[in-house]
Amino acid sequence: MNPEIQSIINHSLEYAEDMLCQNSELHPFAAFTDKNGQVHPLEMEIDKKNIPTNGKIIETLWDYCKGELDENKISAFGISFESAMQLEEDGGLVDVVVIIADKSDGDELPAYCTPFKILGEENVELGEMFAVDKKFFN
Repeated sequence: MNPEIQSIINHSLEYAEDMLCQNSELHPFAAFTDKNGQVHPLEMEIDKKNIPTNGKIIETLWDYCKGELDENKISAFGISFESAMQLEEDGGLVDVVVIIADKSDGDELPAYCTPFKILGEENVELGEMFAVDKKFFN
């Protein structure tokens, strides 16, 4: 895996775990690498009087980061959000942290999914990450 993408994933999972521990829910956010490979977080400012849907937040973060990537201001980014997936044919839904990433070389990347369970106040268990085609999240 590309080191920049791995750094974004590591940062995003750590941040997601902190957010889940504090709030028991995950609000969409982004992380990007600058030209020196340093990872930076990015969240959207939310107007409390006009709260957008998670889909709109994800779209806004994606458009902003994609624009920065296209202008060569950043080298990679990932958008993180909470979703639920059915992992087994007869199984129930499992909560996952989803990270959809992009990088400057144009290679198509999957969506990186990490199952999680909230075990109690300030206690979250992350499972093993797996990749799926990101078309499932469009």
